[in-house]
Amino acid sequence: MRGPDGWPLVERYGTGFTETAILRAPDGSGHRWLRSAGPQRADAVRPPSPALAARLRELAGTGLALSLPEAEGPRLVFAADGGESLANLLMTRPRGDSYGPAATLLEELGRALRTVNSLPAGELVRERHRGMSRLVEWMAGDGKGTGHSVELHGMARRVLGDERWSLLEHWCHGFLGTGPEGPRVLHGKPGTGLVVPDRAGGAGVLLIGEDMAAGPPCLDAGWVLGELAELRGVVLAAAGRRDAEEWSQLGRAFVRGYGEPLPGGTGPAATLGILTHLRDYCEFVGWDDWWVPTVLGIVRDECDRDGSGTLEWNSVP
Repeated sequence: MRGPDGWPLVERYGTGFTETAILRAPDGSGHRWLRSAGPQRADAVRPPSPALAARLRELAGTGLALSLPEAEGPRLVFAADGGESLANLLMTRPRGDSYGPAATLLEELGRALRTVNSLPAGELVRERHRGMSRLVEWMAGDGKGTGHSVELHGMARRVLGDERWSLLEHWCHGFLGTGPEGPRVLHGKPGTGLVVPDRAGGAGVLLIGEDMAAGPPCLDAGWVLGELAELRGVVLAAAGRRDAEEWSQLGRAFVRGYGEPLPGGTGPAATLGILTHLRDYCEFVGWDDWWVPTVLGIVRDECDRDGSGTLEWNSVP
């Protein structure tokens, strides 16, 4: 199968929320990543404003290079050398082959996000964080929704209890408000699925632009650490402490790149990121009888320690 302009299709995947197609240049010189709205998404994907895109292109020393999209009809097109995400690398390669390159890329991701988050949002971007907004609406509802989000709502209320539920809602509303330093520019949904390693190794790009938002920097830092903490918890449950300790090098690498101290609120933001990923999975992907309660248990434990476990990477909490 070939995409537009005769570019061969490398891979196509997606959820009810977002669909991705990866095309390879006919001469093998690089790839195009096409991102579009999934069938359950109400709004279209859209690029950042011209002013914000121009400001992002001016950033220097960002770590990972920033790949900004061009709009082509209902989709966004990103340029990258590679045709595989860091997430896929981690899921399909032995640890001995993947953890070292992944740690390098995550450190560079941390540097890139720190630089992006240094920009005051001002007039560049006014949108609220979409993931957090989806979570607030879902938590405040009576369980209505699509996919398995209704089933998750009931299970989460039982597992977390009223006190933890109220704490999570309190965190959500706090992060969607205006902080004392004013909102900063956010990537909006950073993670291993949007980091694309170069084919030669040692470098890569961060796909950025489709979820830009204004808010506190902890939402970007926490989104990444929430993903890594969630997966560490899953590794711990499935394979044991030794494997989870080995995974922790990835969190250390990101923190090293972003720099310490991390933004205030990163632990709670990471906990909310885990719950948002779970909510989105149940609505836009499906259900897993082992994975869903395992991740809810991670959220429960993080509520009880104010998210501090997502910041601990020298040991397994």
